[in-house]
Amino acid sequence: MNYFPNYYSIEDIFVTQEKVECRVNTKLQRMGFLDSGADTDDLEPGRTVNLPLWYIKELKVNNAYFTVSVPEIYRNVHKAVCEAETTHIELGRLHPYFYEFGRYLTPYDRNHTLRQRVRHLLDISKSDGQAAKAEHRLDNIEAKLHEAGVRTNSQYIEWLQMTGNKIRTSVLVEEHQKKRRRADRSDDEGETRHTKKVASMSSPLAMYTRESFSRMVLRMLRSETNGVENSIMNISRK
Repeated sequence: MNYFPNYYSIEDIFVTQEKVECRVNTKLQRMGFLDSGADTDDLEPGRTVNLPLWYIKELKVNNAYFTVSVPEIYRNVHKAVCEAETTHIELGRLHPYFYEFGRYLTPYDRNHTLRQRVRHLLDISKSDGQAAKAEHRLDNIEAKLHEAGVRTNSQYIEWLQMTGNKIRTSVLVEEHQKKRRRADRSDDEGETRHTKKVASMSSPLAMYTRESFSRMVLRMLRSETNGVENSIMNISRK
């Protein structure tokens, strides 16, 4: 927005080339060309000329040469209408750059219309979308304020719904987690290989132990059986 105009601002060029009515306070020699109806080469006191705003704003407010006449749209009649109907008056029809033009004329006549229309702009920015901007017939700066209000309101709703801001893991944390997973995976693979190796080494020994135990049990059973048979035979002989 053009609150702080610069040399290359197109909008500022459009605004400052507007003509402002000024009354001549003192005789200005060889300046009669500024007044198309002048009969002499000099500008006489009391004559009225239209000067561009870019020239007027370089002069002091209380300069000795010209007295600036505030345009009709900023005078008391229109000011009273603006104050009474701030939310319904079509400023864009009064002047396409109502506030920008009036800002330069502020030292000559203060107008607080913008302050009273801010609430209206805030309300329509919340309730209306971009398509409704033309219906309100806003001036240039109000249209930009409306666009900024709609955009800000959308961002605020997204923030409330937590759809715009999502907490993401830092890149450093992700890399650290990947390294830990690779290290854990390599440790698990090493333990698996070690377990298989131990199992392969202990399996024949376990089989041998089981076979030896079975043979020992069979031998014991056979020895006991032989002992019982011998005892029976001795008893029968007697």
